[in-house]
Order: sequence, then C-alpha cells, then structure tokens
Amino acid sequence: MNPAALLLLALDTSTSTASVALFDGQRVLSETTWLAGREHSTRLLVEAEVAFERIGRVPTELTGLVVAHGPGSFTGVRVALSVAKGMAAGLGIPLWSVSSLDVLAFAAGEVDLPVRPVVEAGRGRYATALYAHAVCVQPAQLATLDELKDLIEEPTLVIGELNLDARAQLEQHPDARPAAVAACVRRAGFLAELGWRQAQSGEPGDPQVADALYVR
Repeated sequence: MNPAALLLLALDTSTSTASVALFDGQRVLSETTWLAGREHSTRLLVEAEVAFERIGRVPTELTGLVVAHGPGSFTGVRVALSVAKGMAAGLGIPLWSVSSLDVLAFAAGEVDLPVRPVVEAGRGRYATALYAHAVCVQPAQLATLDELKDLIEEPTLVIGELNLDARAQLEQHPDARPAAVAACVRRAGFLAELGWRQAQSGEPGDPQVADALYVR
C-alpha cells in the first residue's frame, strides 16, 4: 500500500468517554474526545463525519478501521464495535481491534515505573492490568477501588478514568503514582497508531474475528 494513500479511522466508546481519530500512518489528522455518558450511539457517527469534513476527506477514502474492543462497559464497547464492523463490511476494508487497556498503557509512554491502566467497568469496578515497557505482564482483571489499591505493591504509574474520590485515595497510597488528569483520557490517536502497528506487523485485520473483550 502506498503510505500516502493510508487513512485509518479509529473509534473508541469503551466507557463514558468516547474518542474518534483519523490517522495517516505519520500524523493524527483529526481527533475528538468527549464525555459521552450513555449517548455513544447518537454522537459517534456525527463526530466521525465532522472529522472527515475537517480534513477534507470522505469515508470512501478509508483504507482501514481501528476499534477499541474493551474491556469497558457492556453497551459502550458494542457501539463502536458494531459501527466499525458495519463500515468495514460496507467499504470492504480491514478492521483491527485493540484493548482499551493497551491504549492507556501506550499513552503512558516510556517510563521506568510499571504502568497500571484502569477503565470503568460498571458497578464501582475497574478493569485493570499491569504493563512494563508497554508489554502486558499481568492479565486483565476486575477490581474495586480497594482491590485496586491492594494490587499496587511497588511504585506504579496509574493511568485511566479515576473520579475525584478515587484519585484522592490513590494519592494517599504510598506506591500509587496517578498520572496527570489530562493524560488519563483515552485518546483515539493512540488507538489508531496501535492499529497501524498491527497492520505493519502483518495482522490481516479480519472484521469477522473482531469481537468484544470483557473481563469477568
């Protein structure tokens, strides 16, 4: 594929935060992230259309899609996944799926500390895993805030959706190092780059195998 022709659309509605980005393999051309609450389905395609208009491109120019397939909320994950699979089928283009936790760990960058991303999983629980140098070294699991604190046994960067109370409690933990508030928002630009890396490594991006990732 001619790199100049590459155009990826990334969609993330894993939790109450949603994000859309367009990426050409070299730059994030457009990115919008917003607090969607439960209104993912009414805004996702609207924001995608705005992104195309912003850069003067159209959906038929897409060469692939990238979707965050969870973990996250049951309904939220399904919204972006359904839209992405429908677009991939309609346009005949590949679809790569990426873990929501991978996106946060990647966004943390190269840090010396272990990284523990967290995403909302409903009922006061978080989905979380442990990463070292962007590689998952402890599988994803569900945890309450108290359980999350127990999982932190050494100085660890915690990144992801933390409300004010959770952040305040973690700031009192001797080994928790909460990331800056702005850094804790999942951004579809990072999602797009991870999908692009899958494509570069030879992953075919078969829409038929893209499915929701839930932690039980």
